[in-house]
This record gives sequence, structure tokens and C-alpha cells, in this order.
Amino acid sequence: MSSLSLKLAQHFLQEEPAGAARRLELQSPEVAVELLKTLPLDAAIKVLKVTHPSFAAELFMHIDDVEATRWLDALNTTDIAAIFRHLDEPCFAQKLALLSLKKQTLCKLLVSYPEYTVGAWIDASTLVLDEKMSVEEVFLRLRKRRYQGSERLFVLNAERKLVGHVSLYDVLRLSPHESIAATMRMQNEALSGVTELAAALQSPLWKQTDCVAVVNRTGEFIGVLQHHRLRAALTRFQRDNEQTFDTPDLVDAYTRSIASLFELVMPSTGQGAKS
Repeated sequence: MSSLSLKLAQHFLQEEPAGAARRLELQSPEVAVELLKTLPLDAAIKVLKVTHPSFAAELFMHIDDVEATRWLDALNTTDIAAIFRHLDEPCFAQKLALLSLKKQTLCKLLVSYPEYTVGAWIDASTLVLDEKMSVEEVFLRLRKRRYQGSERLFVLNAERKLVGHVSLYDVLRLSPHESIAATMRMQNEALSGVTELAAALQSPLWKQTDCVAVVNRTGEFIGVLQHHRLRAALTRFQRDNEQTFDTPDLVDAYTRSIASLFELVMPSTGQGAKS
């Protein structure tokens, strides 16, 4: 591939990651990996996040542990689990070992749920609070985690059962030594991890918030589900069912024009493209 051709492909990958991902999926994993490796890490991750997990899994089978570790460090646990569930057992074990122990545990939890259920799509590493914590302890935990999430935080008891939630705005009004119980709103409504995605979308819980708690079969809190994550999961399944990889409305006119250039620089032989 010439220098100009490579720059055209890189431009498409960086400017239109979703459209580029669709076309990468039509190439061999070897070709896709080599192109992604030419990108800055943040650009490669943007493409990986919108690449179908089954194809992303093939990419992980064709990279060494050094490159895999770079990608895994930049991906969140939910995205990693979505990809890892498509790996065979030996490769799953090998790539799982590249994660921290905490990420390994969370990843195995997510993979244990079928892909069509809520449990497979939760954020299992979300920050939660203990019902006996003081305001001072809350902010120590927030600083330690460099928290940048929702203003709503779920509160658990010693058995990891959901007992309520607090608003960070309300917590700010309390003195450092007060208990968060002073501002906690009681709550025990949550989605079950085995709830199917389509059913979860109809839950009345979404009328109150865009982030709901998720529990396992014994009622223990396992994470939160974001509404946008649920919609994205459903869209992915719809795409799988309709097989719309190359429909005209997949990308706009600008994307299609750049895509045509991208396709020109991709190998057209049996060695480079999927048959």
C-alpha cells in the first residue's frame, strides 16, 4: 500500500469509525489488524468499539500479547466481555490473563450471562456506596476513583443488596461527618441480570432515570445498565438479524465517498478480502 493510499485509509478510519468498521469486517483479520496498528491508540479503540464483537474477537486472535494489552487497557470491561465471549477457550484464557485480577473477575461475570440479557451489558465496575458511609468517606472514594460518572450513586448494605440511592448534589449540602443516610432515597427496584434486552427496554424504571441498578438471581447488586448501552445492544442484534452491512443508509453521502477510496486501497485478492 502506497503512502497516499495508507493516509486515505487512516483518514476514513479516524473520521468515520462506524462506517470504517463495517468495511473492515469484510476484510481478513490480518489486513484489519495491520491497518488498526497504524492508527493512534485512541482512534483504533473508537473503531474497535463499533466493530462487531465476533470480528473484533478474530482481531484479538491475530495480535501479540503486547498489542492486545494496549487495546485491553483502553477498552472498558463491558466492551472486553462482548468481544471475549466470541473467543475459543484457549484464546479466552490467554487473553483473560492479560487483564488485572479485578477486570478478570468482572469480565467472567459478564460473559456468564447470555448476550441477549441485561447482565451481559452492565457496567460492573461502577462506584457504589455503603449505607453506613459518611459524607467525608464518600468524597474520599470519589477522589480515589477519579469519578466522572452519573450524579446518582447506588447504596448497598453489607449483603450487597440495593437499599437506595443518593444524589451527589444532595450529598454536597451535608457536613463532612454526616451519614449519607440523611439524604438517601430508599429504593429496591432493579432489573434482573437475566432479563432479556427487549423486555428491559419496556421497564417503567426508565421513566425515572437513564441508569438502572441490576441484580443477580439472589438479589445481590452486580452493576448498572445505561439506557444508551441498552439501545446500542438492541441495535446490534437488529443489525445481525437484518444483515445490513452494506445498505445505502448505513453511512451518509460523505462517508460513502470516502469509503469508496478506502475500498480502493484494501487488498482485493483472496488473501486480503473475505470471500
